[in-house]
Amino acid sequence: DDVFRRFTPLTAASPAIRRLGALASDTGDVSGFHELMHAIRDKVGYQTGVTEVHTTAAEALASGQGVCQDHAHIFISAARCIGVPARYVSGYMLMEDEQESEAHHAWAEVKLPTLGWVGFDVSNGMCPTERYIRLTTGLDSRSAAPIRGIRRGSGDESMSVEVAVLQESAQAQQQ
Repeated sequence: DDVFRRFTPLTAASPAIRRLGALASDTGDVSGFHELMHAIRDKVGYQTGVTEVHTTAAEALASGQGVCQDHAHIFISAARCIGVPARYVSGYMLMEDEQESEAHHAWAEVKLPTLGWVGFDVSNGMCPTERYIRLTTGLDSRSAAPIRGIRRGSGDESMSVEVAVLQESAQAQQQ
C-alpha cells in the first residue's frame, strides 16, 4: 500500500490540491471522499482538447478544465496529501443502453481501512458500478497505460479497439 502513497510528476501536490485533500480528512471515512469527488467535479469542468497526456494534476486544477485523466490525477493527489493510498484505474465504462463502448475511461481508487479499494469516478460524479471494466491500475496514467510501446520506421499506422460486454444469464452464472 505504501507504493500508492507516492507522488509522481503527474500527481505532485500544489497548495490548492492540499486544500482539497482536507475535505476528505475532515471525516476520515468514505463520505469525505465523496465530498472530495464532488468538489473536484465542481472546480474542474469536463472539457476535451484542453489538456494533454503530460498535464499535471496541479495544472488541470488551476485551468479549471480537463478530462477523466485529469480528474483522476487530482483526486489521487489530494488523497495522497492526507496519507491515503490512491491509484489510477484505466478501463472502459459501458454507457446506458449500449452494448459496445469505444471510449477509454479513467477513474481513481483509494484504499480505506474498513472497505478496501473504493473507486471514485469524478467525471461522472459516482462510484464505479458493474458497468465499469478495469484494464489496469497504477500510480498515474503513465504507469496504468493499457497500451504502450515504441514505434520505429516509417509509414502509416493505426489501431482499432472495440469492447463488447456480454452479460451471462443468471442460470449460467449459477452453474
